[in-house]
Amino acid sequence: MDILDQLKKIRTDIIKKEAEIESVAERLEALVDKTGDDAHRAKTKLRHERERLVDMKCLSAELEVEAIRMGYARFKVDGKD
Repeated sequence: MDILDQLKKIRTDIIKKEAEIESVAERLEALVDKTGDDAHRAKTKLRHERERLVDMKCLSAELEVEAIRMGYARFKVDGKD
């Protein structure tokens, strides 16, 4: 899979993850008056999903830099600098 395909996939995954986090946050708000396993599971899932989102955004940034480097290297190889 080339860099741009990876970048496309991770950006799509980020959008999906943000929607999932929003859904979990809404579920947690609905459980705010309740205690117990449901609220604890929702809080744990929210924390985990937020951490995963940060990892995904970091990977996206790394892929963007690599894509830029590849374009720059191609530009330099063509002798157009």
